[in-house]
Amino acid sequence: MNKMFSVIIPCYNAASFLDRSLQSVVGQSLDKSMFEIIAVNDASTDETLNCLNKWAEEYPTIIKVLTNEINLRQGGARNVAIKHACGEYVCFLDADDWMETDALATFMIGIQKGDMDIVTSKHQENYEDSDISITSSNEDRGIPKIEKEFNDSDKAEFIAYNLGFVWCSVYKRSMITENEIWFPEHLAYEDICWQRLIKFYARKACIIDRITHHHFNHSESTMNKKNATHHIDRLKCYEILLEEYNNRGLLKPYYSQIMNDTMETYLYNSYYMFFTMMDYIPDVYERMRSTIYNYFPDWETTYDDSMVPMVFQYLIKYLKKAKKATPEDLQPFKDAILEIVKD
Repeated sequence: MNKMFSVIIPCYNAASFLDRSLQSVVGQSLDKSMFEIIAVNDASTDETLNCLNKWAEEYPTIIKVLTNEINLRQGGARNVAIKHACGEYVCFLDADDWMETDALATFMIGIQKGDMDIVTSKHQENYEDSDISITSSNEDRGIPKIEKEFNDSDKAEFIAYNLGFVWCSVYKRSMITENEIWFPEHLAYEDICWQRLIKFYARKACIIDRITHHHFNHSESTMNKKNATHHIDRLKCYEILLEEYNNRGLLKPYYSQIMNDTMETYLYNSYYMFFTMMDYIPDVYERMRSTIYNYFPDWETTYDDSMVPMVFQYLIKYLKKAKKATPEDLQPFKDAILEIVKD
């Protein structure tokens, strides 16, 4: 039976968080006949599967549990769920996050605005040491408003626009499957690739000025785990994205937008992550430099870095003249970033 929404929850050793996340979905104000929950047990070794089965027994008409025998990470788990989904739109929820009770109803407002391919919303950051409640923070705020809309004539602006996060948006499922837009598997930072690529295939999109999701920041989360080798996965995911752009014929018509995003996301943001989240500097300079010159051979003369923070302007100058650099050579850049962060 077709639904309006498929809420997809990848789960790996998430037993301690699942009651909160699942309760937030089954408690949606939208009628339960309009959505399904697809929870993917991604080869967990804790009580995740037992917890999911307990919830599925209680809500057999809306909760579907799938199990991967091999861990595919979030991207692979999402791919599996999309292929089993029957919702017109898919919505992603991380197992340690939760939704506002009117989240799906809020997305409906955007969808009804005019057959949207993507509807995105706002989120709230929550931390380990703060009081956590899944009661709605949207009470008495009135009807959500559409903050911004995009259509085909706004494609260049839409591609350059920071749309937010995969997990506080809904996407038309047919747009995903018909264009074969799948998440990288076995890698962290899979959203870097998927979220950017899918925007090229959206005819209409909008942003709603309403919190729908709560993102739980804790020390063991993917992005916050200190010295985790998976932080380097962000490079591979962006390199996959560049290859997809090239193979799909998107690089040439949107060259400047893609180049600007590459410098910001692939170069600056990656080094910021390495400098702040790792005690050592990974030896990836030549790899990153080679990638940039491969896809943007004229970047030295066409890229405008005038609005870039000064420390990264110096990195750009370094990139232009130094074909090789050791982690020790980059230590002054790390020291500068850490000094900025400290202040």
